[in-house]
Amino acid sequence: MRKSIYIAAFAAALSLVSCKSTTASLSDKQYTLTELNGTQLEKVDVTPSISFAKGRVNGTVGCNQIFADYKVSKDGKITFSTGGMTRMLCPDVMREDEFVEAFNKVDRYQISADGSEVSFLDKAGKVLFKGKK
Repeated sequence: MRKSIYIAAFAAALSLVSCKSTTASLSDKQYTLTELNGTQLEKVDVTPSISFAKGRVNGTVGCNQIFADYKVSKDGKITFSTGGMTRMLCPDVMREDEFVEAFNKVDRYQISADGSEVSFLDKAGKVLFKGKK
């Protein structure tokens, strides 16, 4: 009887740890954006980046900032709440619009085995944008 209680307690603790690790895997991380819809991103005046901290996400592809709350599930799905965006006049408005459109299509994320890269994918599994630490 004791053995089954210990096994059940261990299984419960293990499931809690695995839930937390997926959620924590983006938390307090910042990535330099390297690719948007299959096109390499280069630094303009500001390095394209996306960061996650305390349930908030902030990102830029060089001019405006996009921000929102986010939640992740243990299977790698990510949802962003309705957020906001700064509206400065930018030289590359097309790239700004492309990033916002891709951001709004994100369904899940994948982090490389070594943790150095992250990919954000749509529902069909197409990579929308990528980042590196």
